[in-house]
Amino acid sequence: MPHLVIFLDLDDTILQTVSKCPPDQTLTPAAFNRAGEVLSFMTPAQQRLVAFWSEQATVIPVTGRTDSALERVAIPFHSWRITHHGAVIRQPNALLPIWWHAQVRPLLNAARQSLEKCATWLNANAMAGGYRVSMHSLDDCLTYVSVKADEDSTALTRLQAQLVETGLPPELTLHCNGNNLALMVKGAQKYDAVRRVIAELKRDEPLATIGVGDSLTDLPFMQLCDFALVPKSSQIQIETWSRYAQ
Repeated sequence: MPHLVIFLDLDDTILQTVSKCPPDQTLTPAAFNRAGEVLSFMTPAQQRLVAFWSEQATVIPVTGRTDSALERVAIPFHSWRITHHGAVIRQPNALLPIWWHAQVRPLLNAARQSLEKCATWLNANAMAGGYRVSMHSLDDCLTYVSVKADEDSTALTRLQAQLVETGLPPELTLHCNGNNLALMVKGAQKYDAVRRVIAELKRDEPLATIGVGDSLTDLPFMQLCDFALVPKSSQIQIETWSRYAQ
């Protein structure tokens, strides 16, 4: 019998901020900030689903969160972990696989100057644009640049259009969903990480895989899996299923 593996995006897929939760439901704290304050919640349906998956399958997070932010999520993960939008891949023992240093780190190093240049431009325009910029790294290796809107998502929609019109360096790519925008390195994304982890797991036993995500940029890694699952009212559902709505 094949081993069931679930590659799970987290934010807005299996947990979300209170403003995105359905009303009149009992919510459970699911993620916290550095001060221990609750940032995100799970609905009863999400809790039941995670509990079922944890009993029946191996659940592997595939998230834009950093390693430290993942540690503040109240879901136990015991296998591989994919963080930093796919730029960081950790084995069950929490170590980076040997091939990460040979295959992924060189891509990040080669793109570092481009990421830094983009971050400098973004920071110079952040106040006028109504957003804030963060640079994320693993040790001395820059992994991605994130941008969050101060108010609503229109600021990032304008910024995304401006970046696309201006043109990104060829080694970088862009993700935007709601109040979150990220500049990432091609070849070091969720798709690439899931592909590498599936190859590792297939060496030991046959697999059945499910990809779970909410964002259009989750679709590439979800398409690597045998099955795909999307949450209700997600970006994927709204932007790709609306034409079939009754």
